[in-house]
Amino acid sequence: MRLLVVDFDYFFPVPQDPKDPLVPLYAWAHFETPYYLGEVWEERALAFLLRGLPLPQARGWEGFWERFVFAPGARLYYADSNALAFHPDVRQGVREVMLFDAHHDAGYRPLGVEPACDDWMVYYARQGAKLRVFYPSWRDPFLEPEPVVPVERAKDPGGPVEGVFQRAFLCRSGAWVPPWTDEAFFALLEAAPLPKVALEAVARRPFDLVGLLRRSEEEALGLRIMERLRGLF
Repeated sequence: MRLLVVDFDYFFPVPQDPKDPLVPLYAWAHFETPYYLGEVWEERALAFLLRGLPLPQARGWEGFWERFVFAPGARLYYADSNALAFHPDVRQGVREVMLFDAHHDAGYRPLGVEPACDDWMVYYARQGAKLRVFYPSWRDPFLEPEPVVPVERAKDPGGPVEGVFQRAFLCRSGAWVPPWTDEAFFALLEAAPLPKVALEAVARRPFDLVGLLRRSEEEALGLRIMERLRGLF
């Protein structure tokens, strides 16, 4: 049983060079809580808009599924959290996991009681599965700490992927990927040529871009007025 796992953050490039002036705009804390899944993204969006920068977007997801061959009867399971890649319905009988992700998810800290979004691969290793990770072309693998279990890691070379997959799992990773990319996520989900099973509710997150643009204009005007007042004294 081969399992294909795809994390949507694979398609959301972030700066890799520490000297990139945009790096501070991506210095985000990541916790899978309601605040970090939703509300926090308004302030993060404003950080771009106040500087006159476009919001970063997902890219490279179009045609992704065409690279794979799926067995008859294969299903796609999906969720927001990658922790559910080890859900009982997903993990049963899996002997190989192929992950397309910006992170190896094979342990970065002491394990908790249950699999988490950053260590679920460890649990597959414990059941004897072979683990492989393909990073996106924009990702620098050397920025990641070593996995705590054996994982074959490489940059994705692109093109067709050898072999047949009997099962697939897709996660949105809403604490890593902003709500303004939700349309792209659901387009990727819909494009998958497999029956789909939701393991948790995954809905489009509210995001008022028009309101944020208005707010950024008001904030920018306020900053300009303050600068002029400083010049008078």
